[in-house]
Amino acid sequence: MKHVSKLSFIALIPLFISVSAQAKSIKAYLMMSEFIASEQGNYVETYLNVNAKSIIYAKNEKGKLQASINVKLLFSRNDSVFGYGKYNLLSPEYDDTLTAKPNFVDVQRFLLKKGEYTFELSITDNNNIAKPFSYKQQLIVDLNSSMPTLASIELVDSYKKADTTSAISKNGFDIVPYVSSFFPETMTELTFYTEIYGIDRDIPIGETFIINTYLESFENGVKMQDYFRFNRSKSDKVIPILGSLNIKMLPSGNYNLVVEARDKENKLVADQRIFLQRSNPNVQANLNELNALNVQNSFVEKLTADSLNEYIKYLRPISSRIEVDYAINVTNAKELLNKQQFFLSFWQKRNLLNPEEEWNNYYVLVKEVNRLFKTQTRKGYATDRGRVYLQYGKPDSRLVYDREPSLYPYELWQYYKLNNRSNRRFVFTNTDLVSNNYALIHSDAIGEVRDDRWQTKLNKRNNMYNSFDQEKAVDQFGTNLRDAYDISR
Repeated sequence: MKHVSKLSFIALIPLFISVSAQAKSIKAYLMMSEFIASEQGNYVETYLNVNAKSIIYAKNEKGKLQASINVKLLFSRNDSVFGYGKYNLLSPEYDDTLTAKPNFVDVQRFLLKKGEYTFELSITDNNNIAKPFSYKQQLIVDLNSSMPTLASIELVDSYKKADTTSAISKNGFDIVPYVSSFFPETMTELTFYTEIYGIDRDIPIGETFIINTYLESFENGVKMQDYFRFNRSKSDKVIPILGSLNIKMLPSGNYNLVVEARDKENKLVADQRIFLQRSNPNVQANLNELNALNVQNSFVEKLTADSLNEYIKYLRPISSRIEVDYAINVTNAKELLNKQQFFLSFWQKRNLLNPEEEWNNYYVLVKEVNRLFKTQTRKGYATDRGRVYLQYGKPDSRLVYDREPSLYPYELWQYYKLNNRSNRRFVFTNTDLVSNNYALIHSDAIGEVRDDRWQTKLNKRNNMYNSFDQEKAVDQFGTNLRDAYDISR
C-alpha cells in the first residue's frame, strides 16, 4: 500500500513521465489528469509517485528516519503564472533502516482555465547534494462541459468510501492513483476512474445510454475480445465512473484502455483513452480460433511460403506485441497453412468484409516506404522512418535539414492529430553521414522514445560541444534547430 501525502498537487491531460537523475538521485513518476468541477471550472490533478529506494532518509528532530523532498510546480503562459506550488514532501517516519519503505504518492490540484500552458516541475532531495531534477512540458487544458465529453482517465491503485473530504476525494470516494503506465504480472486488476460531462445535452436527463469499457491494441486499435465490458447508465449533468477489468490473463503488450459513451442507437457520443503496458510472460495468446481458420477461396490461398515470409515481416510496424510474437513463430515454421491462416486473420481483424483490399492498400505504402527509406543493409519498412510512416501514416509536415555544418543531418516530422493528441513530433538523425539510415531519437507521442536532450545529440557531430548543455548547444552557428521544433507546435 502506498503512503499518500497530506500535501496536494494538480494535473491535466493524460501525461506520464519518468523522473531520474544521476548517481543516488530521485526516481519518481508523474501523471496528470484533467477534470471539471461544476462550480469552479477545469482543474488539473498531478500524481507524483516517489521511489522510496531512491531517496535518502535522515533523522528528524524526533530521532526518526524521514525523507524530505522539495517540490516546485508551475503552470504559466506568456510569463504569467496561473498555478504555483512549492513545498516539502515528507515521507512516513521510520525507526530504523531495516524497515520496509513503500513508495509514497502526492496529489495536487490546480484550477486552470482552458488554454495552453507551460508546465514546469523541479524535484530536490533535501538530504542529498545531487543536482535538482527539472522538467518542462507544454500542456493543453481543453475539457468542455458544454458538449458531451469524458475527463482524463485516472488509473487507480486503491479506493474506499470517503469519511471526510481530502485532496484524493472525488464523488464520495478516496482514490489513491496508480502512478505508472506499466502493469507487471503481479497485478491482476486494472482499476480506473473518470467522469462524463454534458451528456445531458444530447441525451435527456434520466434516459438510458451505454458506457463501454475495453482494451485495444495500442499499435493498431484492434479491440481485445475478452476485455470488453458495457453498462447502462442514466443521463445526468455529471456521471462518475469507477470501474475495473480483470487482466490476469492479459498477454504482454501495449494497449489503450478506452471508455466510451454511446446512445441507445449505439452512436458514439464521447470517448477517452489512456496508454498502458502489460508484462505477463507466462500467458500466451489464445490461438485456437486462428488454427481453425479456413483459407480456401481466400486471397492468401495463392500466396507461397517465401512470399508470405516476406509479407509477414512487412506487418511488424502495425502489429500488436502478440502478433509480433506469433509472426516470428510462423515465419520460422515450415507449415504453409499456418502462415496463410495468420496472414488472413491479421487482415480480417482490420477489414472483415474485404481483407484483400486492406492488404493491397497497405502494400502500396510498404513499396513507397521501401523506395524512400531503404539503406544499403535494410529495406525501408525496417528503418525507424519506415516504421513510423507505416504505423502512423504520412506525416503532415516533414522538414529535412542536412546541410547545417555543426549538426548531424536530421528530420522533423509532425502529425497534426495522432491517437487523439494534437501536434505530435518525431526527430530522426543520421549519425554515420553516408547512409540513408536515420534513427528516431525523440518523440512526444505516447509509446515512443522520448529524450528531451535530443538537441544535444545532434550537436555531437562537433566533439568540442559534447560537454555543452542543451541551451548552449542549440545556439551554435545560428542553427534553425530550436525554431523549427517550436514552430511545429
